[in-house]
Amino acid sequence: MKFDLKKLQGSKRTLHNGVYASLLAVAVLAAVILLNLVVRALPARYTEYDISTSALFTLSDTSKNLLQELPADVTAYYLAQSGQEDANITRLLDRYADESSRFCWEQRDPVLYPTFAAAYEGASTGCVVLTCGDRYEVVAYSAMYPLDEELYYYYGVEQRSFDAENQLTVALSKVIRTTSYKLYELTGHGETALDDDFTDTLENSNVAVESLNLTTAGAVPQDADALLLNAPLTDLTDAKMQLLTDYLASGGKLLAATDFTVKTPNLDALLAAYGMTRQTGLLVETDPDHYPYGYPQTYLLPSVQASEITAGVTANTMLYAPIAQGILCDEESQMLLTPLLATSSTAYSMENYATAETAAKADTDPEGSFYVAVAAENAETGARLVWINCPNMLLGSINQSVSGANAQLLGSIVNWFNGEQTTAVISSKSLSATALTVPNVARVGLGVLFTLVLPLLCVIAGAVICLIRRRR
Repeated sequence: MKFDLKKLQGSKRTLHNGVYASLLAVAVLAAVILLNLVVRALPARYTEYDISTSALFTLSDTSKNLLQELPADVTAYYLAQSGQEDANITRLLDRYADESSRFCWEQRDPVLYPTFAAAYEGASTGCVVLTCGDRYEVVAYSAMYPLDEELYYYYGVEQRSFDAENQLTVALSKVIRTTSYKLYELTGHGETALDDDFTDTLENSNVAVESLNLTTAGAVPQDADALLLNAPLTDLTDAKMQLLTDYLASGGKLLAATDFTVKTPNLDALLAAYGMTRQTGLLVETDPDHYPYGYPQTYLLPSVQASEITAGVTANTMLYAPIAQGILCDEESQMLLTPLLATSSTAYSMENYATAETAAKADTDPEGSFYVAVAAENAETGARLVWINCPNMLLGSINQSVSGANAQLLGSIVNWFNGEQTTAVISSKSLSATALTVPNVARVGLGVLFTLVLPLLCVIAGAVICLIRRRR
């Protein structure tokens, strides 16, 4: 029996090639599986990109700051049946977990855990329960998808927004805080009381707000963590000024919002003792990006100055300060002065505003960047004082015009007073598709481009190609 050596060698070569191909296929398959496992282990922020028009799954700086400063471990439980989870909520919880190793979340199926919800008051299917030690907060499903009641009532249109981040971050800020604080609003001088959106913001930070009349109380209460003097219409008496001076000297905290049209020499003297005085005149903006379109140039949109105090204000957020006056800082003051809000570099202070008929700048009016809000701190006594030289910043209507940004500033200031983390105030996100709008100027240009220019270019290109082919 004879063997064909060539065929045998060919068979061996085929076998070797087959084994090599098989091993290579196994190696590639193993590499793909390993790569898939590695990618799945990476945080969602590296593997998933938020391309939604309203950035549904992109956390705000407020949430990120709070998560990165968590003092204790927090566990969130999402109550939903397997296969019926809300992808928006689970993705958002993944983002929270990615930002902090102290935050984790688990799903609890009511079918598999029928008694789980009973342990938390108000818990039901679809909600999220945040726990920290023996404290917990329940975020209802309806709170994460609020209905636009006005649109539904007037037009019968059922439109919901996605408010889960705001609700979850508010609950998170509540559950991690074991200390409560008290802010007293001073009354008796025509002060403006805080509206609900401001008090709700403070409540989210465990800050209770109460009224205080120094005339009837006779002293600042021992449990006062901070005082608010909001746009008084009359000056403080000598006796009340002494009470405030003594309170600050013992390490107290005071937020003062003032109306520059009201003469307050006593209050001005207290502010001057902390290194701050008035800039004569009414602030006028010339930069269109720093006042709302269609409104007077005295309705300011000041820039937020980066600092520890303003850390709770979302980046690139507009604050609203209609009718304001500048604040001058004494460079020789022993206080630590920190600007919080500032105009653009092209603003000016109109000194003769009381008699001026237009907003035109006079030759003598100072020009440049002016501070609208400044914080002062006495390192020796621990006293902290913030001055906002605008009587309208803490009005509910003004706050709503900028989606709660002014409330964010108030919460951040009070948190700084108390040495706490940032306040949670985050705007809800629309679930509706954003319509594409084309400006009139662009509409004309695009019309000419698509109806004249492009067809003409196609005709010319066709004619050139025909001529070239004929010559060949």
